[in-house]
Amino acid sequence: LPGPPTNIAITNIGPRSVNLQFKPGYDGKTSISRWLVEAQVGVVGENEDWLMVHQVSNEPEARFLEVPGLNPYTFYRFRMHQVNIVGNSPSSQPSRKIQTLPAPPDMAPANVTLRTASETSLWLRWMPLPEWEYNGNAEQVGYRVQYYRVGSQGRGLTHIITDRLEREFTIEDLEEWTEYEVRVQAVNGIGMGPWSQPVRGRTRESVPSCGPTNVSAFATTSSSILVRWFEVPEHDRNGLILGYKVMYKEKDSDSAVRFWMVEGNASHSVQLTSLGKYVLYEIQVLAFTRIGDGRPSSPPILERTLDDVPGPPVGILFPEVRTTSVRLIWQSPAQPNGIILAYQITYHLNSTNSNAATVDVLNPSTRQYTVTNLKPESVYVFRITAQTRKGWGDAAEALVVTTEKRARPQPTSRPIVPQKDVESRQVRLSWEPGSDGLSPVRYYTVQLKELPENNWTVHSASVNHEATSYIVSRLKPFTSYQFRVKATNDIGDSEYSEESEAITTLQDAPDEAPTILSVTPHTTTSVLIRWQPPAEEKINGILLGFRIRYRELLYDRLRHYIHTVNSLSSWAELN
Repeated sequence: LPGPPTNIAITNIGPRSVNLQFKPGYDGKTSISRWLVEAQVGVVGENEDWLMVHQVSNEPEARFLEVPGLNPYTFYRFRMHQVNIVGNSPSSQPSRKIQTLPAPPDMAPANVTLRTASETSLWLRWMPLPEWEYNGNAEQVGYRVQYYRVGSQGRGLTHIITDRLEREFTIEDLEEWTEYEVRVQAVNGIGMGPWSQPVRGRTRESVPSCGPTNVSAFATTSSSILVRWFEVPEHDRNGLILGYKVMYKEKDSDSAVRFWMVEGNASHSVQLTSLGKYVLYEIQVLAFTRIGDGRPSSPPILERTLDDVPGPPVGILFPEVRTTSVRLIWQSPAQPNGIILAYQITYHLNSTNSNAATVDVLNPSTRQYTVTNLKPESVYVFRITAQTRKGWGDAAEALVVTTEKRARPQPTSRPIVPQKDVESRQVRLSWEPGSDGLSPVRYYTVQLKELPENNWTVHSASVNHEATSYIVSRLKPFTSYQFRVKATNDIGDSEYSEESEAITTLQDAPDEAPTILSVTPHTTTSVLIRWQPPAEEKINGILLGFRIRYRELLYDRLRHYIHTVNSLSSWAELN
């Protein structure tokens, strides 16, 4: 048998190899066929195991060996055997303990997964690098996360994570409803390891971040406007566009904004109908997704409906009446439907045919007219019409008695509300008129009082003079009211009628939904929901309970984003 090698020295220490220099032992009077190198790896000591790490054959004259295949930044101690035809020599004396140099990590983090976290974030998880794969100082080991939009030409953004034990990261400030590609690599004090295989994920849907573009409007008739628009830019859709809402209201008015719904993303135009005539409208368009309404287009566009024949003049009164003359005043139509060009007044005895009427045309600024040479103690019919470029409109008609014995009207009877005419938000009020004091009633005023308050408020001061009933709308459900009525003629107002009996409107569905405060996981098959009831004045009756609707959102298991078709699955209910 040969003797052991001696004088082992270590040189050229690198991350993955060292050189061993040695003096051969006794050769046993035959040539040395192999050199064997053993090492203690990581933990070095008298009782630790020795592992075969390298062997070289057919170099009997060798005086140094390169030992490859070592682990970076790892402690080693070496010993050698020499082999001849008889067998192995005893082991040499162990070398000194050395540590290989550090190197970048050899492997990428494993089990990389990407999940949707919110509309603007994704949740990334991975398996941390095993300690023996650090290849360097553990305190300098961390991770780099790189992410970018699928299809983008840029290199994306990178985030550094310094904790070597970290296994998850939430990528924030992303774009809504956008697919991203993400990869991870380990880093240490020397450099960067290989990238993991990229994974893809999509952020959740949100509402569109801007409105449709190129919104235009064109008046087609006196009561309709055609509105057109282009799609929302793709990067601002933030989800699947389910439809559009056209918002419109009269400019500089206190009226509420009205909405016209257009379902689906195929149609990009709509005809707004039933509009006011010759009215200037502000128009905006918004798109909506499954999550809700996006921002409206801005700024609002303005378009006026075409003009039409005007409505009747309003507020006809006869402030001066004599036995042979009268003076009447009026106001311009509530619905002028264009620019008023003239007024026309006709009048005749109520007992004669209208063909015998006197006609006079006045300029558009005129608001009063005096007629003389009338018959005393007679009833006359006056008709006033207005004119636009589209023609003469409907006439307003009023009676007057040529007498100087006029007086204020008498109060109406006590108004009554039959129970069959009581609804949740309106009631029908009826009364009998009193004496008109030889001056025809021009209009009635209806007041209401919400109990238990004591304040009377005017609901309408323009009820038709021929009316003996009136629908009082805009009432609150499940609320008690009283009503009273007064008449007005050319001389003045009557006293208010006697108050009606107290009437309670019917109950109605609540006007406001509860507010969901939180939904949190409770068990593996249940969630805990907390909510706040609607405001008391919005309940509209006696609160009987709540109804909870819920549905499952089905995810694509490969890409982890919501199927837009399945997201419209049917709702289940809890009562």
